[in-house]
Amino acid sequence: MAIRKPFFVVPLDLGTVVSGNVAAGHSVFHLARHDAIGLTWKTDGNTDVWARGDFGSAQAVDFLAIVAANALPGTQFRLRLGETQAEVDGAAPYDSAAQTFISPSITSDDDLYHSHWELPSLQTYRWWRIDITGHTGDFEAASVIMGKKFEPSRYYNYGFGRGVEDLGGLSISPFGIFDEQPGIVLRRIQFTLAWVTEAEFETGFQPMLKKRGKRKIVYLCFDPEAGPYRQCKTYMGPTDKLPFATGVRKPGTYSMDFQLLSTI
Repeated sequence: MAIRKPFFVVPLDLGTVVSGNVAAGHSVFHLARHDAIGLTWKTDGNTDVWARGDFGSAQAVDFLAIVAANALPGTQFRLRLGETQAEVDGAAPYDSAAQTFISPSITSDDDLYHSHWELPSLQTYRWWRIDITGHTGDFEAASVIMGKKFEPSRYYNYGFGRGVEDLGGLSISPFGIFDEQPGIVLRRIQFTLAWVTEAEFETGFQPMLKKRGKRKIVYLCFDPEAGPYRQCKTYMGPTDKLPFATGVRKPGTYSMDFQLLSTI
């Protein structure tokens, strides 16, 4: 199976978000809270399961992910983009048609799944709408990621690392008593892009890092190839150690070390 280069997405602000079905305490606006993965949109049953939003102005989109959803093998999603609410509610200029949510088919150890939809071309529109069909029971999801992919021209170096970080703690008394400080365990990825061109840095990485810093969410698909481990190689979280563009032997070329702590 081929390995693709990773890509980054800076999530767009979803704007004003409404839905046809919302369970009490699970506002559809939670889909826009990329920094609060514990807040979810949940429906009461499986009818009128849609979310619609107004970016406020036309935005460039070529990627969609619905994150941490209780999708089932039969669950499908449909994305429409348009200039007006009427267009996305009807015959929109861009319509993905119904797509299988869990694709490729996998079984997640926590029963949560991320959709992955790469639009065939960049679309620039103001309004969006996502419909969920074929689902059994209440539908629940944590976030919607939409935006423009940024893919470097070269692969990452060998020596990359994928693991976990325990945000809790543990101390052991002199008598062998465990004192545990509760906390969740999150996934971490670190890798180096050693052949970043000056154009990539100035037009891609630097704008992304200036917008997000070390406190805002970045979406990363480390290997977008449609294989059984793509979800495991999908990360969303802060680049808590900001990478510097370090000059290398070749003029106009930089090396950048990335670390990302994932909340999904």
